Amino acid sequence: MTLLGCQIFATIAREGSFARTAEHLHMTPSAISHAVAGMEAECGFPLFTRTKSGVTLTAAAEMLLPAIQRLLGSNEFLDQSIAQINGMHKGVLRLGVFNSACVAWMPELLPPYHAQFPGIELQLYQGSYAEIADWIKNGTAEVGLLSDSCAKDLYFEPLYRDPLVCVAPWEFTPAQPGVVQASELRGQPFVSQLTDYDADIQNYLKKYGIAVDARCYVNDDQSTVAMVACGQGLAIMPELILKGRLGPGDRCQILRLEPVFHRVIGLACLDNSALSPAAREFWQRARAFAGTLQ
Repeated sequence: MTLLGCQIFATIAREGSFARTAEHLHMTPSAISHAVAGMEAECGFPLFTRTKSGVTLTAAAEMLLPAIQRLLGSNEFLDQSIAQINGMHKGVLRLGVFNSACVAWMPELLPPYHAQFPGIELQLYQGSYAEIADWIKNGTAEVGLLSDSCAKDLYFEPLYRDPLVCVAPWEFTPAQPGVVQASELRGQPFVSQLTDYDADIQNYLKKYGIAVDARCYVNDDQSTVAMVACGQGLAIMPELILKGRLGPGDRCQILRLEPVFHRVIGLACLDNSALSPAAREFWQRARAFAGTLQ
C-alpha cells in the first residue's frame, strides 16, 4: 500500500465519507473510489462498508488501521525533522483534549503556538478520557491531555492537580459555610454524567462510600450546572471548568470538599522519546503553562 493509499485509508476512517476525504486531500471523488478499489484488490478483502449514512471500516480494515496510523505518524515525524533542520516549521499536530481542558487551556495554548509556527496545522479532537486514550494508541492523536486515572499504559507526565468541588443549589446549606463534608453528601440527590468524563468523580464517591441517588444523567458540564441550578441535585465537578464561570445568576454555589480530593491532569503519548518536533514544542508549552497555574 502506498503512502498516499495510507493517507486515503486513514482519512476515510476519520471522516466516514469518500466525498469529505476527497475534499480534505484535494482529490476528486472518483480518484478516491479508484484508489480504494486498488487497495482492496491489493489486500484481497473489502476495506469499507458503504451505507446511506456514510462509510465504515470492515473488521479487517479495523485491524489494519493502527499500523497505518503508525506509518503515517513516522512519515510526519520525518517530514517535521527535515523541516526543522532547514530552519522551517511545517507539518500536522493532532491533539486529543477533554472538555474542561479544551475550554480552560486551549484558548491560552493554541493561539500563541500558531502565531509562532503558522506552518504547523493544529488538529484538535475533543472527547472523553477513553476516546483520547484510544486516539493516542491508534495514531489519530499524537498527544493527549488526560487524567492519570485513565492514562493506564500510556506515557504520562502529570502537570496539574485539579481539586474536585461540589456544585450545589443556593438553597443547600452545609454544616460549615463554603465546605461540604463527604458524610453530608450521603443520601443527597445527584446530577451525574453518562460518560467517563467523571472517572475521577467516581473514584471520589467510591473512596468515601457515597452511593449516588441520581435524578439526572447528562452529557456535558454546562447541562450539569443547569440541572443543579434548577434543583435536581448536587454535582461533583473538577474546579478547572468552573473557575470564573459561575455567578449569582447561575443560582449555584461552589463548595470545597472535605477531605480534599484531586484529579491529576497531564500529557500523554505512546513514547515521549519519539515525539515529533511539533509535539515536543507543544509539550514544553503546556508544561510551562500548567506551572503558572499552581
